[in-house]
Amino acid sequence: MAPSIKLTYFDLEGRAEGTRLALVLSGTEFEDERIPFSDWVAIKPTTPFGKLPVMTIDDGPPKTQSEAMLRYVGATFSETLYPSSSLFDIEEAIGLMKDMQDSWGPNLYIAMRPQTFGYPEGYNKTEEGKNLVKSMREAWITKELPTWLGYIESLIDRNGGMWLASSEHPTIADCMAIPILRNFSRGFIDHVPSDTLAPFPKICEYIKRFCALDGIKGRYTDGIY
Repeated sequence: MAPSIKLTYFDLEGRAEGTRLALVLSGTEFEDERIPFSDWVAIKPTTPFGKLPVMTIDDGPPKTQSEAMLRYVGATFSETLYPSSSLFDIEEAIGLMKDMQDSWGPNLYIAMRPQTFGYPEGYNKTEEGKNLVKSMREAWITKELPTWLGYIESLIDRNGGMWLASSEHPTIADCMAIPILRNFSRGFIDHVPSDTLAPFPKICEYIKRFCALDGIKGRYTDGIY
């Protein structure tokens, strides 16, 4: 009997999308519960660590941590998403994507939580704060992003121009990478234009190749897909 799986997150891609993609590619049915932000105050105390996403299986205890969920789904419900024969290559690619996120993170979150970076609360709403966000993001896009995309391209090249950790099948590394990369093409982040990835055709082709997979095709309507 197939397990009953519910994945709970907000109505956005964010940290849940990689696990959603892995579930879809593995052919595993699941309830994609998307809660409004207005419900979060009430729901937060019911989560193990005060964070989403949370995954439950057959009404068992809630599972947390997006990367743990991604690995669990890949290992449990698929023979190709997280095979032991490609374990190192998959983990290497996941590590690279995490490093890229860590590099980009301050440029993203300074506009949301400036106090985390030593600025007063509300600084992001001042003219000085807005100018800082703009300059930081534009500088990273110009100076840092090409380097990270070059690293990603090298993994694709190493795997026959197909995927990050395999020349035959997408893996959980691709499930993690695609939402991260697509975010730079969706036009919803201030000072990150929707054509940011246009100078990198190999990256664009990689995203389109993934988005053309059975189960994924038709999932997205914005950005590169």
